[in-house]
Amino acid sequence: MKTQSGNSAPPSTKSFNARLRELRHWQQVAFAAALAQRSLINYRLFSEMTDFGDAQALHHLVDLLWESVLVPDAKINFAVQQENLQPLIPDPEQFDMYGVYPAIDAAMAVDMALELAQEADSEAVIRASKLSRSTVRQYLELTADDALEGAELAQWVRQQPLMSDENDFQDEVLLQVAAHKKPPKDAMKALRQLARNEGFSNLGLSLAEESDEH
Repeated sequence: MKTQSGNSAPPSTKSFNARLRELRHWQQVAFAAALAQRSLINYRLFSEMTDFGDAQALHHLVDLLWESVLVPDAKINFAVQQENLQPLIPDPEQFDMYGVYPAIDAAMAVDMALELAQEADSEAVIRASKLSRSTVRQYLELTADDALEGAELAQWVRQQPLMSDENDFQDEVLLQVAAHKKPPKDAMKALRQLARNEGFSNLGLSLAEESDEH
């Protein structure tokens, strides 16, 4: 993951979650939108494999989130947008494949961000952060050696580059949103570009890889 912050401030001694709790409302939305943006490919891949849902509609919801950050006076009814999201969330009992779970997580990441757009909630930001880490952790646990379990499995997961990349990404997003009292347009564009992650999701998956398999 490439970082784009030019901030040279010394690292905070506060915990990550404590710093999340200090975010202003727009910063909470921007942080959650960045996590949702990064997970969209997981949903798109699932949607293309199963013909379920509408990845473009999910992408549009994230577009609206970024718009609300950049244009605070924008008239967007996020309660209605949440209603529009519900049919896009897959039922895991209807799909006999692992990919349904990252897709659900992606939709839930968008849902959490839409909720935050309606009302500030520091604990909801923390839940969004934990959801993204959990998506990565569960994916890694699926690929781990069956002999690993308990503390050994947890340690192995923490040591994996994909988990480190997730942690680094969240650190960088928090650093970037916390650096501004108001959302400068250029900085938010840079943040969204960071969240696009050069076309890779938080699981390291890309549409290009999916195309290569066909």
